[in-house]
Amino acid sequence: MEEINIFEFLNYIRKHAIFFVLVMFFVLIICLFYFIVVQRPVYNSEVSLTLTGISGDNKITTNDITLNTKMIPTYQELITSRSVLDQVVNNLKLNRSAGSLAGSIKIKAVTDSMVLNITVTDSNRVVAKDIANEVADIFSKEIQTLYNIKNVTILDKAVVSDNPINMNYVKSILVSCAAGLFVAFALLFLVFFLDNTIKSVEQVESKMEMVVLGAIPDYNTVGKNNKRGGKK
Repeated sequence: MEEINIFEFLNYIRKHAIFFVLVMFFVLIICLFYFIVVQRPVYNSEVSLTLTGISGDNKITTNDITLNTKMIPTYQELITSRSVLDQVVNNLKLNRSAGSLAGSIKIKAVTDSMVLNITVTDSNRVVAKDIANEVADIFSKEIQTLYNIKNVTILDKAVVSDNPINMNYVKSILVSCAAGLFVAFALLFLVFFLDNTIKSVEQVESKMEMVVLGAIPDYNTVGKNNKRGGKK
């Protein structure tokens, strides 16, 4: 494989600076159009649950803590089960399946605590809030039905989020600029790498390791120079 001369490549970029800037600008506009116009905003809404005493009162024992800790993985699976999500879909009259809804729900157990956070992601911020609260309500009722215990309490209800999680204009501009630079650089590199023509005496000597004894001048250039000299 032919070695790439970095100085020749940089000189090639300098000679095609206008093309480089135009490509970069074109890619920048496309990326910004996608981030600002095409991309739909996505919102998160979170509801927090806490595990209390088995009897449902304010008293909690060591046995309650042990049981709750062991039940957390089970609760996480139950939250996204069809028995819970089917009721959410029906109650909120959502035009989606329970499986699709499960993909937009994330459950996180707070370390060294008995708190579960349920986060719902949706393009509609009000729907995200309604789903989160409905999931929490139905889940707490299902626990009572399945295990005959009342140890799940809603700590903080979900609220409508005003800020989308995927719309960061500063980040979008930086990503767009980086994409423009990469595409322009890669395109010029590809053209430079595939261009195997000889453009100067120096290239003949360096690439073919031959001594150039003579070169035919460009008569068009010579003629123009002579005309300019005659005018003087």
